[in-house]
Amino acid sequence: MHTLFTGIILWVEASLGAIFFFATLVGSLEESLFSLLSIIATLGVLSFVAAWKLPPALTYKIGVQTALVEGCVLFAFPFVWLLSTSMKYDEEIFVYPPRWIPALPANVEASPYASVESVGMLERPDDVSDSRWNDLVQSAEPALYGAAEPFLDSTVNQTWLRGPLSRALFVAGARALPLDLWQQDGDALVAALVKRVDRGAVRDAMTLVYRGVTLRALTLRDVSQNSYALKNAVDQWTIARGAGTLSEADESGARAWSYAFSEGEVIALQGDFDLPSDSDALLGFTLPMRQDRSWHAWRIVLEIEGVRYESRDALYWGKHRWQEISFKLATLDDRDERELGVWPLYRSDDQSNVADLQGQMRVRIEVERGSRWATIWRKYTDNYYNAYIATEHRWAYVYNSVLLTFLSILGQVLSCSLAAYAFARLRWPGRELIFGVLLATMMLPGQVTMIPVFMIFRELGWYNTLEALWVPSFFGSAFFIFMLRQFMRAIPGDLEDAAKIDGCGFFGIYWRIILPLTRPALAAVCIFTFMNTWNDFMGPLIYINDQRLYPLALGLFDFRSEHNSEFGMLMAASTLMTLPVIALFFAAQRYFIQGVTLTGMKG
Repeated sequence: MHTLFTGIILWVEASLGAIFFFATLVGSLEESLFSLLSIIATLGVLSFVAAWKLPPALTYKIGVQTALVEGCVLFAFPFVWLLSTSMKYDEEIFVYPPRWIPALPANVEASPYASVESVGMLERPDDVSDSRWNDLVQSAEPALYGAAEPFLDSTVNQTWLRGPLSRALFVAGARALPLDLWQQDGDALVAALVKRVDRGAVRDAMTLVYRGVTLRALTLRDVSQNSYALKNAVDQWTIARGAGTLSEADESGARAWSYAFSEGEVIALQGDFDLPSDSDALLGFTLPMRQDRSWHAWRIVLEIEGVRYESRDALYWGKHRWQEISFKLATLDDRDERELGVWPLYRSDDQSNVADLQGQMRVRIEVERGSRWATIWRKYTDNYYNAYIATEHRWAYVYNSVLLTFLSILGQVLSCSLAAYAFARLRWPGRELIFGVLLATMMLPGQVTMIPVFMIFRELGWYNTLEALWVPSFFGSAFFIFMLRQFMRAIPGDLEDAAKIDGCGFFGIYWRIILPLTRPALAAVCIFTFMNTWNDFMGPLIYINDQRLYPLALGLFDFRSEHNSEFGMLMAASTLMTLPVIALFFAAQRYFIQGVTLTGMKG
């Protein structure tokens, strides 16, 4: 009976792990039902064999370890999703089934190109078999592309476009089909899909799969913050280096740049533009651009009045959407303008062969081909980089969180250890009564004392200061005092008596005997305090009004309010805030477990 019960337990644990794995990786259990059932049956046989042949102690250990591993995986699930999402495009986040591993960036040699990464997969209807579904997909592709071909630009490379465009049209059309159509034959379904293909559907599908660089006319800004849209400026762009072509301007005034790295690792685009005013009044310019998401590095070079300026930091072609990228002539007293989304142009060290243009400026876009690993690194860290430069007071947030955490830990360790020592090792009138009152304070919710404490701190002049957040830690915590007291009571009294014989007073015993022996409990206090202070949101929200005094928790909330739709950046910022807590726990988990488990076992 014991063997049967153990085998059932192992089988259930292993089967739950298999189901969770398939549900996570595949997204739909129906698509791999046979494989899943086969694996569960195999796991059942192996579980009963293990329960029958292995020693009971070893079987029990295997069962416990399996349950612990599954529990760890389950509880790590949110953090894994957080980390994965922080390295995704926005389009990768909203796909079904969910994509756990971020897509690799395209390391292309020529643009434009086609990609299906943003199209996603379509879930097969329940009443459609696998074979019928596959036949439908294969038969629909040529029909859909034939229907879309009249709406395509003749300059588009149709070789690489056929598969991605057909898939995008199929997914969009199939999602809009009525359910009753799935009961009809394949020809009727294909005809219904083809019927939905029009100019708008092709345009939407091309937006999903097409990757190409497109430029619009420059807009200049002067020192008076006046803007000047240059007429016919988009026609001034020419190929300065490398192979490529520029299309004619469309009705929106945009030109597509088709490039190739066949003649070298660097390509360039150049244009000479008329200045509407004095060059000394030029502050900067804005370049409307749609990038191709190739993650090649590009820089801006500006020549005006015989002086060359350039961007020191490389930008990357990672956002496949229209953006107005602003550049500004940097001065010596400028701070990093990237915080405001403006890229500074600095005076170049190389001033040779600068064009002497009268009443004009020359803008040059230089693109350097990125290696495979460089593009991967840039794509996976892009959200982190953007979150970094988009946060104006980032280092102030870090400094405030570190300062509050350090002072709070220091205050809790000193005050709670002293109070616990007095309750645990010293005898004085009313000790048990006062200790009972201390424990009773743990029954009061924080909402009860929030307003009175706020009024006290306001009268003390601590509103909008960090003192309101770290000074209370020097008055102790009932929970930590109770935990340390229980630990100290388990220390043998003989050690204290020996110290008294050697001439130690109360404070000497506390400092030389009690504190060293309570290091596990003190480590647990430090870890708890670190987590509570680092993640504290309510306290700073109540007492802090100045953004420069925000800790990371409140800074992340402010960041979320400004970038609430940029989920990749939000996940990146959240990951950066969470990592110190996780790292601390793994580094100090031995002390954490010792402090929690040993406290209160005796006494």
